[in-house]
Amino acid sequence: MFRELSQLLDELHDGLVAIQAREGMQLSGVEMTLPVELRPVLRDGGCVLLAEFPRSSGVDAWTPLPSRLVLAWSQDGAAATEATP
Repeated sequence: MFRELSQLLDELHDGLVAIQAREGMQLSGVEMTLPVELRPVLRDGGCVLLAEFPRSSGVDAWTPLPSRLVLAWSQDGAAATEATP
C-alpha cells in the first residue's frame, strides 16, 4: 500500500527505536540503502510523494527497476536522505 514518504520514514525510524528497546542496545548511527517505488500525486493543490517497498525482487521487461533510497540516522539527530531513480 502506497503511503506518504514521510510516513514510511517514520515507520522505519520507529522500527529502529523498537529494536533498541527490545534488545537493550544504543544505536549511534544507522545507514540503509533500500529499494523503493515512488509515485508523485497531486493533492490539495500540491504534490505529495507516495512510496512503498517493492513486493517482489524479480526484475523483468515488464517491471521497472525500483529507485533506491539511501538513509542515514545518527545519535546527534542529523539525518540525511537521498533518492535515486
